[in-house]
Amino acid sequence: MFQIPKPLVIAIAVLPWVAGLICIVWILALRFPASGIFETQTDFSGNNAYIYPFLPGERTTSPGKQADGWTGQRIISDPVYLNVHTPGPYQTMQVSMEYRTLRQPLLELGIVRDEAGTQLDMQPWYSEILDQSVWRKAVSAKGKAGYVKATVSSTPLDQNGTEGLAIWDATSTVFSFADTGLDDLKSYNISLRGAHDFWMVPADGQIDLQLEVQDVNRNRSGGILAVSVSRGEQTLWQDAIGTSGSQDRGYGAMVPVSVRLKDLQPGVYRVRMMADDDVFIRKISTRNKHWVMGTRLIVGDVVGYSTSTNGLQVWTTARHLVAETFHKEGLQTITFGSASGKIIKTHSSVRIDRKDSVVVPVALSVPSGDARLVLDGYYALDPVAFFEPQPRKLVPETDATAEGLQAVITPYQKSQDIGQGWKKSVLSFDIPDNLENVRLVLSAPGLASRAGAVDVRSVEIKFIREPITWNNWWKLIISELKAAWRRL
Repeated sequence: MFQIPKPLVIAIAVLPWVAGLICIVWILALRFPASGIFETQTDFSGNNAYIYPFLPGERTTSPGKQADGWTGQRIISDPVYLNVHTPGPYQTMQVSMEYRTLRQPLLELGIVRDEAGTQLDMQPWYSEILDQSVWRKAVSAKGKAGYVKATVSSTPLDQNGTEGLAIWDATSTVFSFADTGLDDLKSYNISLRGAHDFWMVPADGQIDLQLEVQDVNRNRSGGILAVSVSRGEQTLWQDAIGTSGSQDRGYGAMVPVSVRLKDLQPGVYRVRMMADDDVFIRKISTRNKHWVMGTRLIVGDVVGYSTSTNGLQVWTTARHLVAETFHKEGLQTITFGSASGKIIKTHSSVRIDRKDSVVVPVALSVPSGDARLVLDGYYALDPVAFFEPQPRKLVPETDATAEGLQAVITPYQKSQDIGQGWKKSVLSFDIPDNLENVRLVLSAPGLASRAGAVDVRSVEIKFIREPITWNNWWKLIISELKAAWRRL
């Protein structure tokens, strides 16, 4: 009778255990690579265990082969998000994406840092303007990073002023503006409705701003007006003022609001007037030389208060605005420098864009009043008082040449041209603690309105942590056990 050799019996018995051990080692090597780097990539042609397709579906095409032959996913509206499953305890994720744009000059990519989706960290992803060869990356003497025109030095990044300067997802310092001597008191009779912001330059270290406000709500005895003054992120002064009401006895009485501060450092001071739309500013008086308002402008009606409707003319360097009215009295043509737009029906907004190359303040006229405007810049009631308190933001509509831009403060890194219109960009994000599923957000502002698209054909993610050593392997095991406990 044939007898199996004992060594073979032992080998057969041990083989499943060896195979199981190899499988475990292989799985551990995948989850805990010794290098500390785990890489995964998708072209959206099939399932990927870590990178899911862009959502929501109504803003994208189905992933896979597209109508014009390439494989990936097309984005047709903004914003969209990409869910990513982390393969273990990693600290950083490096996102690399191959994409091309159609009528979309600016993109941003961000990460959601909490499960509730309330903390969103966006970063520059692509700029058609800054990718041009006429712009070069620079770091100023004061350490500000950004881009300047190739023909100029990095000095504009450090300038103590905002002319020719833009900003994109970067923190800008407070500019040290200051005037010498207060002017004689200048007053402006206007009718501005609801909350407005004032931006002021101190003169001899002082701010002197006086308002007269009126509550027009006949169905209450009075409202509340809150006023605050801040420099940068620091609040220096705040107050709350009650507005008198009438209860069917006509509009409320005029209420004086006085903001007077002394011993101020040079800078830009923001005076915020916070109130609902039933509170009107009827008069503004100040002795400061330079002050502007913005970016919100609501020209209120004066029905029941005056026998006529007052228009308004201000001066601004804004390039784009959106206007609307809620009453037929507000149907009108608004002129905006060389541009104009007509509000032809209520509750419907009209967009007006300046295409000229004028960089000084131009007149913005709202002849019939009773309109709500949102600008991409600031405005002054007197052209002599105008200044730009902050650099303008780099947006998809920015025309660098027409707006006279010389520098942009931003952490942006130019995209890599990989041929045939395709580009590649790379960003790194810290992975939020206690999140096994991370959401990335791709923002393409105004994409649908310009009938544009963003084609994505590849997403690669590198998860990075410390390489495994004899001294730190147990930390990874503890992190994994904590994650497993949270899943229970």
